[in-house]
Amino acid sequence: MTAMLLLSLCISIGLAVLSLILKVAGKLRLTIPVLYLLIASFTTPFNSWVSRHEALVMAVFYFLLAAVILSWIVTLARTIRHRRFMEEDMLWQIHRAREQGVPMDGITFDENGNLIDPRTGKPVIYGTDR
Repeated sequence: MTAMLLLSLCISIGLAVLSLILKVAGKLRLTIPVLYLLIASFTTPFNSWVSRHEALVMAVFYFLLAAVILSWIVTLARTIRHRRFMEEDMLWQIHRAREQGVPMDGITFDENGNLIDPRTGKPVIYGTDR
């Protein structure tokens, strides 16, 4: 009875740790490299093949890691470019709002990046006379 309880507890803890590892790997885009590493490390049908072709197995693993790192770099570059664009757009909107006589105290931007007129609470419409 005690052995079964201990075995059940070990299996439950092991599955919880595996679940945590896969959740973190998913957030970091490392799911495929982690699964590849698990398959190469723990499956018995492939153990003899993996031991004979260790250099190839590691080269594929490093390639998968490089692909993940490249995706991180691309995402970072896109995020930086998007933020710069939003900053330039907000500066342009502030400049145009000043030209239209919108008071600058209490201005805000909505979730779409539109300048909100503090007098009306609505987005400023550019290019029209009031």
